[in-house]
Amino acid sequence: MKNRNLLILLAALLLGINACKKPQPVTPDAPDQNTAQASGVYVLNEGLWQMNNTTLSYYDFVSGRITEDIFSAVNNRGLGDTGSDLKVYGSKMYCVVNISESIEIMSLDARSIRQISLASRQPRRIAFYQGNAFVCCYDGSIIKIDTTSLEITGIGQAGSNPDGICVANGKLYVSNSGGLNYPDYGHTVSVMDPSSLAVLKEIEVALNPSHILADDYGDVYVLSNGNYADVLSVLQRINSSNDEVVQIFDFPISNFTLCNDLAYIYSYNYNTMQSQIKVLNVASETIVNENFISDGTQIVTPYGIAVNPANGDVYISDAYQYTSNGDVYCFGSDGKMKFKFEAGLNPSKIVVLP
Repeated sequence: MKNRNLLILLAALLLGINACKKPQPVTPDAPDQNTAQASGVYVLNEGLWQMNNTTLSYYDFVSGRITEDIFSAVNNRGLGDTGSDLKVYGSKMYCVVNISESIEIMSLDARSIRQISLASRQPRRIAFYQGNAFVCCYDGSIIKIDTTSLEITGIGQAGSNPDGICVANGKLYVSNSGGLNYPDYGHTVSVMDPSSLAVLKEIEVALNPSHILADDYGDVYVLSNGNYADVLSVLQRINSSNDEVVQIFDFPISNFTLCNDLAYIYSYNYNTMQSQIKVLNVASETIVNENFISDGTQIVTPYGIAVNPANGDVYISDAYQYTSNGDVYCFGSDGKMKFKFEAGLNPSKIVVLP
């Protein structure tokens, strides 16, 4: 109840705040751009908890061919148990495997370069900045990895059970979910120095923060999941100049992604089993499309979302009932489906190599 009251108080305090953005976007960290020759979609299929069945699917744009478990095919072994994040930085792809407690680093053809063990830390998400990877772990630690030497160069401490990490305005932002402390979830975002990994500030947010991303203007968007009962999920915007919550959005949300000025946001209601995808313009902070899918295509259980920055295509995965292989749908920016392909069990993370 205390955290619910906090959310109500925040909403009241923020009512009427001007949501206008700065006119010029921030220049992104250059190595985040894909510099290798590749063209396709990687899908991380998290599998089922403690079943050791995480897989990596690959859809090739040129041939239209799907490789169902490309990592196993190339490396003659599996990824491990419960993949939780997948990102590309420079010419390498990084996969976070939560229960197996490892970071799998690959070339863009899915060949393993190195596997880093993070035993007893339960790694969750990964972000990049100035030649370093930063991994937030459920034990509270933030692991810094040099992306050239692939060695661990620092370990910091955030809050309780971090479940998301991003970079904005030269700082790390870590969402402290407190997910293992049910029903006493966390309600802070740690702001950290990427060099020293020292905590600079703790920002109060709504209950159970998880997914966190920064836009090109330096604002940080954090999804708080609530308590899955009477405290609902909510999206908040943090101004990285003063590290304060400056806006709370009044709509349901389950997950989101950002590309240029657009945030694609989906929600799923477990009671009605209905989903919806809307589009938020982060330059104006206004909803520009309440129903992105315009051709009647039905997504049963949305589970992951990504955008191809080269052409604006939107990829949405469907996990169905979580017990069989899912599908990945590709929509044009007009919301009409272009194609779909079968992925693996519980396809959660999508990486597009344009």
